[in-house]
Amino acid sequence: MLFGCASYPKVQAEPSYAFSKTQNTSLAKGIALEASKHPASSGFYLLGDGLDAFATRLLLIEKAEMSIDVQYYLFHNDTTAKIFTHYLLRAADRGVRVRMLLDDFGHESQDALFSALVQHPNVSVRLFNPFSNRTLPYVDFLTNFKQINRRMHNKSFIVDNQAAIIGGRNIGDTYFSANIYTNFSDLDVLGVGEFAPRVATAFDLYWNHSLSVAIKYIAPASSAAKLEQVRKQLAKIYTSEQSKAYLRRLESLDIIDNLLRGQLALYWANSELVYDHPDKIMNVSDDNTGYMAPALSNLLNDAHSEALIVSPYFIPGDAGVASLKRWINTGANVTILTNSLSANDVPVVHAGYANYRESLIEAGVKLWELRATVKPKSKPKIKSKDKAKHKKITDLAGSSKASLHAKTMIFDRNTLFVGSMNLDPRSINLNTEIGVVIYSDKMASTAADIFLEELPRHAWRLDVTKTENWWGFNHDLLWLDESITPTKVVSKNSEPEASTWVRFQAWLFGYLPVEHLL
Repeated sequence: MLFGCASYPKVQAEPSYAFSKTQNTSLAKGIALEASKHPASSGFYLLGDGLDAFATRLLLIEKAEMSIDVQYYLFHNDTTAKIFTHYLLRAADRGVRVRMLLDDFGHESQDALFSALVQHPNVSVRLFNPFSNRTLPYVDFLTNFKQINRRMHNKSFIVDNQAAIIGGRNIGDTYFSANIYTNFSDLDVLGVGEFAPRVATAFDLYWNHSLSVAIKYIAPASSAAKLEQVRKQLAKIYTSEQSKAYLRRLESLDIIDNLLRGQLALYWANSELVYDHPDKIMNVSDDNTGYMAPALSNLLNDAHSEALIVSPYFIPGDAGVASLKRWINTGANVTILTNSLSANDVPVVHAGYANYRESLIEAGVKLWELRATVKPKSKPKIKSKDKAKHKKITDLAGSSKASLHAKTMIFDRNTLFVGSMNLDPRSINLNTEIGVVIYSDKMASTAADIFLEELPRHAWRLDVTKTENWWGFNHDLLWLDESITPTKVVSKNSEPEASTWVRFQAWLFGYLPVEHLL
């Protein structure tokens, strides 16, 4: 407990900001060539496939000439994270400034690695909302729970202040189709034009905040010799057999080459970047000053003709159920996809969501839950040129288990939201988040068509039946497979594909008064 009361030195590192004069970089010239053909301010490209999402980041790093800014909640100690770091270090060797801002909760105690990296003159690493106790960090949950429980959940990646990627992915194997056990179905969006400097402005706000502490004030001092040791270790992983699949993907993917030539098939549209102010971490939970959720209030509160919502952790609360019911009563079609218990990596969150399933279905919501195992893909029905540009909005193959991690919403076939925010109390009230609202009929319609076509193969639809008996009505919760004709009942009142132990955990967690923390 005494160790938990210790604190890191309250020394604010030197402020720094995104480079504004990057118009002469190769990226800038290619983007300007394409932008001149369109009246809209920004161009967007959806990254649904995990390998493509990873390769696009690496290719952007390779093309960087001035700066790379990296902001993530989780930064795993695994193969893809090591390859990613290897590429960052190579960019730094070319003279590119690299800034890494990571939440202190999710980097798997890699302080020694980061301390070695900053021995490079072009690399800076800061940890957001760091734990005071570096030996037993979780002791801080006992001594400073209100602040330590609130984390920076943002995910952003910016190169030369010209191209930016935001969305649901962290850095790690499970996000890039590299884990043999579980891979996340996720979604990022690559944006250029006015979008990228807006993301850079948000990054700078966090980078220069008082909760962002330079690694040199936290971790033990390192040395140039240690940096060289790290460099050799990263190079060894880069040349390993395990890395070859990703390196081959670099050779076959032409997204960035087309971007440099001004030939990438982007959706050009107006957009609005929305994000929480980092002060949210320090504010009392009922003070929503600078919160992202109010900025989304028009989308979340206005009536719609159609709403497609994807949220891996979905706890709508009574107010959320009422809003959805209001939409449906005005004639809207509302479809929601979230994780089934077997696909959910956080059973306690599923327990919070399960309490609202019957209410959602009775309100008229078409509720779907992702299967942990995926059926073989049938021949696609949609053959539009827009679908060809983005063949995969979801990537669920490549492992023995799938888990939903994408956070996106599509409204009225004209508005698309992609970001890091789940529809749960934690994202809305506790953690900081970032996202973009894109106003594009073509982009939203294409994403909606693909989503609805793929849904029956990847998920079960839930329904409730009522049967009368001598003491009243008995309600049965059904999981339905609509990928076959006629529709098959997969399970009744029992979470399909979930083990007895996982079901027990979900049942037990359902009695805990912790919904406001989920």
